[in-house]
Amino acid sequence: MGKKYCISKNIIINARPEQIFRVLADIENWNQWTPSVKRITIVNDIKFNKGTKARIVQPKLLPALWKITEIEKNKYFTWVTKYIGVKMTCKHIIESKNNITSVESVMIYEGIFAKLFYRLTSSLASQYLTMEINGLKKECENRIRERKFKLLIKDVGFLTVSEN
Repeated sequence: MGKKYCISKNIIINARPEQIFRVLADIENWNQWTPSVKRITIVNDIKFNKGTKARIVQPKLLPALWKITEIEKNKYFTWVTKYIGVKMTCKHIIESKNNITSVESVMIYEGIFAKLFYRLTSSLASQYLTMEINGLKKECENRIRERKFKLLIKDVGFLTVSEN
């Protein structure tokens, strides 16, 4: 097999793995938290699971069909797309150690035209992975803040200030 070309981005997210995975697994709503995705549409009847096929529309790129090939709930998922002479694999990995959760997104190019495709697209792919990982962090941490705020309001009760 030929050489593989990789792009990797990682980040610490102040959320539990299951909270992060819940956001990642809601693939049809990625466009709500990352500008790297215009739309994701599941094209078969399999909701986020091994075998799910999704059409992804991204700025500056042709629509692509991605297929989920691996999932371990709250830990990772992998999806793959293929073009003539190149296979692209994207892995989203969640790791938690000592109450610190990190997320890594890895794009792997393989195949006879991998080097060429990597040279043509790696800059944009790197930008998009950065947008995705930063957007994921913001979305997960915002959801936690919103939940804590709602619990605080519920515990304290709705406070009003009277005008005098």
